Amino acid sequence: MPESGSFRYEEASVLYSGGTDSSLAAVEMLDMARRVTLLTFDPGFLFFVENSRVHAQALEEAFGSDRVSHHIIPIREIAKEVLFGDTRGDLRRYGFDMTALVCMGCRLSMHTRAIIYNLEHGIPLLADGSIQKQDAIPEQRRSVLESNRGLYLERYGIRHLSPIYAESRSDERLFEAGISHKRRLKKQFIFFETQSTCPFGVTADVYARMFYKPLMGPSSDGQSVEYCGSKHPVMHALIERYFADRGQEISALVARLREQHARAEGTVAD
Repeated sequence: MPESGSFRYEEASVLYSGGTDSSLAAVEMLDMARRVTLLTFDPGFLFFVENSRVHAQALEEAFGSDRVSHHIIPIREIAKEVLFGDTRGDLRRYGFDMTALVCMGCRLSMHTRAIIYNLEHGIPLLADGSIQKQDAIPEQRRSVLESNRGLYLERYGIRHLSPIYAESRSDERLFEAGISHKRRLKKQFIFFETQSTCPFGVTADVYARMFYKPLMGPSSDGQSVEYCGSKHPVMHALIERYFADRGQEISALVARLREQHARAEGTVAD
C-alpha cells in the first residue's frame, strides 16, 4: 500500500458489479488513488443488485471507509435510450448477434452514467474488471476497450483502465487478501453470492462463447467496435443534456480533470 502522500491521484471510480474481477480492480486502483468510489448501476432488469454490498463492505473494512465508498445508482432511463433506443434498427443491422451485443449496450449505459458521475465529482480515473480470459464477450474485447478509452479521454478527460486484464484468478487473490470469504467464487453460475443476476447475461455469455467469436472470427471485433460507435452519439446527447439541465459547462469540468492528469504526470507545478 502506498505511503501517505505518494498516491498519483486523489480519486478514482470503478464500474462495480461486486464480483471478484471488479473487486480486485478496486484493490489495484487503491494503489493508485487515495479514494476509490465503487459504482454499481442498476438498469432495472437485474436481480439481487444488493449482493454487490458484500465485497464492497469487505473492501471498506480492509481499507477504511475514508478510502472506499459504494453507491448503487439506478440507470433505467439511460438504458432505455442507449440499449433499447433503436431496438428495431439494431436487430436489422446485427440480427441474432444482438444476443451477444446486448450486454455491451448495457455496459455502455453504465459507462454513460459513470462519465456523468466522474465529471460531476471531479474524478479523472474510471476502471473496470474486464479480463482477457473473457474476451469472447464483446465488451471485454481489447479492441472495444481501446476504442472506448480513446473516446473517453479525448472528449471527457477521463482515463479508463482495466487494471487486471491479464488476471485469471481474481477469486483466489481476493481470498488470499482476506477480502473474499470463499476461494473459488468464480465457480458460481447464474446465482451469485456477491453480485447480481441478469436475465440476459447467461444467454449472451453462452452465445458469445459458442457462436459469436468462433463463427465470426476477427470480424466480430469490427462489428463490436461498430456497435459501440453507433451508441456513442446517444451517450454524448445524454451526458450533454444532464449538464445542460443543471447549467454546467462540460468544458470546464473536463478541464478540471485534464489538470489532474497533468499534475499526476508532473507537467504542472504545484
